[in-house]
Amino acid sequence: MRKLIVTMVAVLTTTVWVGVKASPEDDQAAFQSYFTTKFPDTPVDDFINGVYSIDAPSREQWEEIEEFPPYELSIDAGQAEWDKPFANGKSYADCFENEGAVRGNYPYWDAERKEVVTMELAINECRETNGEKPLKYSKGKMADLSAYM
Repeated sequence: MRKLIVTMVAVLTTTVWVGVKASPEDDQAAFQSYFTTKFPDTPVDDFINGVYSIDAPSREQWEEIEEFPPYELSIDAGQAEWDKPFANGKSYADCFENEGAVRGNYPYWDAERKEVVTMELAINECRETNGEKPLKYSKGKMADLSAYM
């Protein structure tokens, strides 16, 4: 009896599992449909602002912060670090295109390396390629460079 129950559960589970197939496009459509239905008064283009598009108090606070952004000092410090040449005479500009405006290119999957490449990893690889020590992640010069880039 127990063997019969286990077999039936296995067959039903396999049948249900095989029957459920959604493509990434189907998942995206379902995701978008869920939020546009749940928040019908929100313009579709405004969803890019995340929670600020659906929560008025949060958006108000965000807009007030943006009047005097607290990260501007980091951007200035990052630009100073960007402009400072390495000991070998090269700079970050030799590693990154578009004058450092590359945030939108990261992270990405590098199939050859079989790993995700973050901008911070690329910054440290640039430094090491040019004979510099890598920076610590998340604060200090790395945070400044990340803010600038």
